[in-house]
Amino acid sequence: MTHPHDTTLTAPADAPASARHGRRVLSATSFTALLTGLNTSGLDVALPGVVRHFRASAAQASWMILGYLLAGTVLLLVWGRLADLFGRSRLYLTGVALFALASIGCALAPDAWWLVAGRILQGVGASAIVANTTALLADAFPPERLPRALGVNATLISATQAAGPLLGGVLTDLQGWSGIFWTSGAAGLAACGWAAYVLRPDGGPRSGETFDAGGALLSVLFLGGGALALTASGSQGWTSGTVMVSAAVSLSALLVFPLVQRRQPHPLVDPWLFRDRRRAMALLAAFLTAMSYFSVVLVMSLYLQTAEGLTAVSAGFQVMLMAVGAMLASPVAGRLATRHPARLLASAGTATSALGIALLVLALSPGPPAPTGLVGLGLFLTGVGAGLFGVPNTGELMSLVPAHRRGIANGVRSMLQNAGYLISSVLALALVSGHGAAGGPEPLVGHHRMALLVLLCLCLAATATSLLRGGAPKLRGPAQTRGPAHAVPPRAHDTTAPPAPQPPEPGRSGRTKGTE
Repeated sequence: MTHPHDTTLTAPADAPASARHGRRVLSATSFTALLTGLNTSGLDVALPGVVRHFRASAAQASWMILGYLLAGTVLLLVWGRLADLFGRSRLYLTGVALFALASIGCALAPDAWWLVAGRILQGVGASAIVANTTALLADAFPPERLPRALGVNATLISATQAAGPLLGGVLTDLQGWSGIFWTSGAAGLAACGWAAYVLRPDGGPRSGETFDAGGALLSVLFLGGGALALTASGSQGWTSGTVMVSAAVSLSALLVFPLVQRRQPHPLVDPWLFRDRRRAMALLAAFLTAMSYFSVVLVMSLYLQTAEGLTAVSAGFQVMLMAVGAMLASPVAGRLATRHPARLLASAGTATSALGIALLVLALSPGPPAPTGLVGLGLFLTGVGAGLFGVPNTGELMSLVPAHRRGIANGVRSMLQNAGYLISSVLALALVSGHGAAGGPEPLVGHHRMALLVLLCLCLAATATSLLRGGAPKLRGPAQTRGPAHAVPPRAHDTTAPPAPQPPEPGRSGRTKGTE
């Protein structure tokens, strides 16, 4: 009997039904991507109204943002592994339902700390959604069509990033600060119903495999402690008690984590995932790329308002060009990825982002005034590069893991990206404001230029990493045309590959050899 999530066993006669199912899965996952994106970017606009309504302190306002980010980051690995064990559809629906109910709880919040708790629960639900979205698409689409599906999903996410603040402002004006949460709750319940109708039911838990509770706890302590130390360092300084204790907990968990994983028959993060150079380099490139481009919007929005004297609306329209570039490039990357190697496309994407950041550095350099439009062009190219990179890089990573390891593989990728976002934000803020504003506008511009130079170096490192992944080995002879249309051939440099591209059997442990 065909496994519900094994697209490699689909017979040609079932192709129309499979294509229809894939489109439905894409619609469901895209709906929730829009939902979580609106909630994330729209709250930035509503936050001043929330603070006024509750007379919230600066710490409470910060935790309304940080609580969501921390919860969404530290649980990605846990949700990814649980999805591999108990089923992606089940865990995905749980995340959507939790997100919707938490949104309604936020709208009904009687005080600021209640809202903080609701935001944390939203983050827990969002992490389950993020950890499973790409894996669900990889299950629903064959490898040759997956990049286009990822491109559509990435396009909608970029569109939400561009339009989210505007939609958030409209909802806040019409319904007050709770408008975003009421809308997220209602749309979340609708998304949950549609996903429950679309997604195929999961089978039972994978026999013979257990959940690594010790590794899960250590991963939460490592990621949570590190994230808390980074976020608290900006306001409290690196020598504060909170930062030092959090950093110590994070470092201790990191040191113990590999020792625990070696002793586990079914570890949370199987070292197998990093034994193949293409997988390892794709993950590292995703981390470096997230660090390099995420804070460009932050640095440039601060520069345009503090140094150029633009209003928040004017600055927002300029930095929106980066999201527009990503939105336009993502579907193009999805089409190109079906015909060109992921290594070349992803590397071209990071190189394009590096060119965009270099133009921004040039625009902020001392000397004659930069040409009009140079900032806008730099932001647009940075976004185009991000769109070109994400789709082929993620698509290749998903094609390099068996179906029963896609959850944890995507969880690791999402965790690395979120960690890159967080580190990038803290690093950029430290470079921009770490030396103070004394000395007039020229040193202030210099701080922003230094931050962009650091981001440029990270982007160049991401380009080198992407190139170092190596290309896919070419098949020889008749093997190029034989076998199932969706099968992935074994890789010559991966000693864990089996003699034939057979799908994994339900219940087989990923710890043993021959899982690919």
